[in-house]
Amino acid sequence: MANVWTIRLANSVYTAMRQLSLPDNPSDFAFPTLRGASVSIHTSFAESEAIWRSAVSGGASTVFQTFEWLSTWHDVVGRAAGVQPRIVVVADRGGTPLLLLPLAICREPCGRSLQFLGGHSTDYNAPVVDPRFAAEAGPDDVRRLWASVLDRLAAVDLVRLERMPLTVDSLPNPLAGLPGLHHAHDAYAATLPSTFAAFAKARSAQFFSQNRRKRRKLEALGPVEMVAPDSGAERAELVRFLLEHKSRWQVASGLANTFGQAEQRALYERLTQTPFAEGGIHVAGLKVGGAWVAALWGTVFRGQYAMILTTYREDWSQHSVGRLLMESVIQDCIARGDLSLFDLTIGGEGYKAHWADRSDPLYDLVAARSLRGRLFLASRRVLKRCRQAMARAPGPASAARRPSEPESRS
Repeated sequence: MANVWTIRLANSVYTAMRQLSLPDNPSDFAFPTLRGASVSIHTSFAESEAIWRSAVSGGASTVFQTFEWLSTWHDVVGRAAGVQPRIVVVADRGGTPLLLLPLAICREPCGRSLQFLGGHSTDYNAPVVDPRFAAEAGPDDVRRLWASVLDRLAAVDLVRLERMPLTVDSLPNPLAGLPGLHHAHDAYAATLPSTFAAFAKARSAQFFSQNRRKRRKLEALGPVEMVAPDSGAERAELVRFLLEHKSRWQVASGLANTFGQAEQRALYERLTQTPFAEGGIHVAGLKVGGAWVAALWGTVFRGQYAMILTTYREDWSQHSVGRLLMESVIQDCIARGDLSLFDLTIGGEGYKAHWADRSDPLYDLVAARSLRGRLFLASRRVLKRCRQAMARAPGPASAARRPSEPESRS
């Protein structure tokens, strides 16, 4: 009985801590709107949905921070893994959200860690930011606010914020000013001009000449068709094709077969069916003689197309069907007239060099919050030094290179 009352007391204390008002003092925050603002911590998607949708509607966000994306991920993947949502909302005195942090507490070998919701299925992690906050809140304000949030969240051993861009929807990412960030990854993208001719002219003429020749050879084998079904059985069939061939490719490449897992398949199937308040999921496939040979799964959101998954039938790889499909999708994106960027997302796979004309750094923040967390980070540093020493040692290279075709996302 004592343990039960201890748990109830801890929960009641945490509940009392879930909402607070920031100090109303010029010495605490230079950004006036933060003075006396409220900070609330929500533990469920249902209780945060209304303000979350309001924050995205009025603020800067990527598709990965939308309520639709992250609530679907948690329903299908996160809940079963024991992920506990901690959705932090900073609102001004009138209740308008200034900042929404879609965070979660996760169980890891290092103990309890504070992370962004979305796991490895989310390419970019960031807050949802009100334009006023992005423009006026300085690094000192953000650091004080972040310290207040950490003090009021349940105790964790590690803070692990990964894959953070410097900007969110063209506005500065406030978390980019936190101390301890390090450059961990890069993302690549292609600017979309008004015509495909202008797009091709800015790149290798030989590359697009090869594409035309490959397409002619493909057409000699049967009717070639790029299909982008909006709904119905064909769309579901295409998604099943994509997930099945991603799984086969992972097995053949000696990678963890994540797309063989039921929850991963269910995630992309559910997201495909989910209506988004803005934008949504775009699925395209290449058919030759009426049979699927390549597929691409992406998102459309606020003037950008993000390529998330792509695959092809291995027995058609000599025809470069994956790159021909990507070319057709880019042509369609330009023809729409409302998209300015084709985002190839995270990762430095070789094929992206043919398409991308910009790269964007992504940053990680990893910090210990307990002795257990400090010991974990220390052991990780030792392991990293050992690996570096082994890499410098003479002998055959042991690391297998990843494929350079658009097949490397896991």
